[in-house]
Amino acid sequence: MAKNMAVIPDLPEEPTEERTMHVRPADRAAAMAALSHEMAHVLVLLSPEQPRRFPISAAAMTIGRVPPSDIVLNDSAISRRHCRLERAGDEVRLTDLGSTNGTFVDGEAVTGTVTLSDGARVQVGAQVLRYERKRQEDMVASQSLDRDLAKAHSYVSALLPPPINDGPVQAAWYFQPCTTLGGDAFGYQMLGPDWFIAYILDVSGHGVGAAMHSVSVMNVLRGRALPNTDMRDPAAVLGGLNDMFDMETHHGLYFTIWYCSYHLPSRTLAYGSAGHHGGLLCAAAGARQAVTLGHRHPGIGMHPGHMFATERVAIAPGNRLYLFSDGAFEIVPKTGPAWTHQTMLDLLRAPPTPGLSEPERLYRAARAASHPGPLEDDFSMLELRFQ
Repeated sequence: MAKNMAVIPDLPEEPTEERTMHVRPADRAAAMAALSHEMAHVLVLLSPEQPRRFPISAAAMTIGRVPPSDIVLNDSAISRRHCRLERAGDEVRLTDLGSTNGTFVDGEAVTGTVTLSDGARVQVGAQVLRYERKRQEDMVASQSLDRDLAKAHSYVSALLPPPINDGPVQAAWYFQPCTTLGGDAFGYQMLGPDWFIAYILDVSGHGVGAAMHSVSVMNVLRGRALPNTDMRDPAAVLGGLNDMFDMETHHGLYFTIWYCSYHLPSRTLAYGSAGHHGGLLCAAAGARQAVTLGHRHPGIGMHPGHMFATERVAIAPGNRLYLFSDGAFEIVPKTGPAWTHQTMLDLLRAPPTPGLSEPERLYRAARAASHPGPLEDDFSMLELRFQ
């Protein structure tokens, strides 16, 4: 019995360091789990090129046009100290600081202090930011996805041809997707010394799927990879694309396209369209008269075996051809009726702006007329000038 009594006091004498080493991994795992479930708060500047993320710290932060504001946005419509953000537990509250043009949350003017809900849109000047509240681990994943989308955007942009500033056919364009990746695409190239081809296309939908579909089509046209097809014949090209990109085998995606080939010696333009609105042929920039080039046919991939048509028109020196996606003219303005195809024609009749290409001038007009934030659809416009 005495021996047993002697053993009991010895039990707590296990080395303290060994007990600590045994506990640390569990503590570390608990700390990591707590960190991964901690909420992160961020404002995302909605920019099609690459969204910018502004983490919201525990300390109060201000948004303004110049430092020392914590979030600086270069916009003349934003006040020097425009509004303030404050964390309150797992909530973020926003207060307008007497800004000249006001602060808006989901379209409503902020008159005092409001609590932001997840996904709320904050408008300051012409800038729109989205508030996001996520777990830390989900926020890291979102940032990684943003980087991947930015790389994809750079790849798609690299496929677009450079402007042409001299020669018998000159080209200018403006492209602005409504999200980081869009479904619009266009291209042009010479076929030998006598032929010039050009096209513009618009894939149904937006985002990664539409963008990758447009890249596939661009690569086929750039590489002249339609089997047994004369690339100088628009009807043959549209038929070949229709056979290759049947929507039943491409996840339900289809696209519209306007395609042309220009024979330099005869000054003849052959053209065809599939579901795409007509191009506008003008005598010169700012011309009062324009001819719509196009005809009704279904989009590519919608009706297998459809027979497309080629039409021709003579081109005079100084003629300009404008091709655009529907996102260039289907604009819902801040005031007044929605834009139409006629609105685009009216804008083309206005005098050119020195230092701006016509596609960029029209984009600026659409941007000025629209609500703040990205346009509702991709904006693509191509101008061909025939010398």
